[in-house]
Amino acid sequence: MGLRAAVPVARACGLARQAAFSAQFGRREMSGKVFVVCCNPVGESFSNAIAESCAKGLVAGGNEVRSINLYKMPSEVGGGEFSPIVSLKERQEYFNENEQSALKEDGHVKYIVDSLRWSDSLVLIYPTWWFNIPAILKGFFDRCFVPGVGFRYDKVAQKRMTGLTNIKKVGVLTSYGFSEEEVEKAGDAGKVMISGGMTMLFAQPCDVVWKALYGMQGSQPVEVRTRFLQEVEEMYRAW
Repeated sequence: MGLRAAVPVARACGLARQAAFSAQFGRREMSGKVFVVCCNPVGESFSNAIAESCAKGLVAGGNEVRSINLYKMPSEVGGGEFSPIVSLKERQEYFNENEQSALKEDGHVKYIVDSLRWSDSLVLIYPTWWFNIPAILKGFFDRCFVPGVGFRYDKVAQKRMTGLTNIKKVGVLTSYGFSEEEVEKAGDAGKVMISGGMTMLFAQPCDVVWKALYGMQGSQPVEVRTRFLQEVEEMYRAW
């Protein structure tokens, strides 16, 4: 679709890249810590263009940004694709916080968990497939929002305790192949899960800011996509 400006922002990670972002986009005094997670395997995808606009706006607005694409993790943490698969060993260790080997041995999981704990807001960028999130993003939740990170369970009190109270705001930027009317009719499982389920793990109340572009299956005109990217940049500049 060829509407991205410079993919390195969408792919960058960590504090080492922040200076480059600031010089390129003109950062003001820092106001927040934002973890941006994009998931689309196609480098020239509209999702990556959205991630670029989002990061540009955030940095210009004075925010510190960590940004990754799950399909192309940064070389600093091993590169390659994030694996969404929960192994047998991980499942067996799931409820034992002292034995969760992925948190100690998997560079991708370690970096993501560190970023979740570091941030005060989370932005998810993805294409909606079959009225839901991509499988790799589901695996991101399955493998990284484990007991001891996303939540804790007090067996004595029989109560779940929120684990990521540092995250006070969630942004979602997504595109749909169908029209908004068709999506509402079919149900939007991703929106329900993120807005209603995932946010229970964060500070209460947790604001959810949702922005979507519908009707992408027939390819929206260039001017429509360009306007959407401009709106994203403006929205996240004021984040």
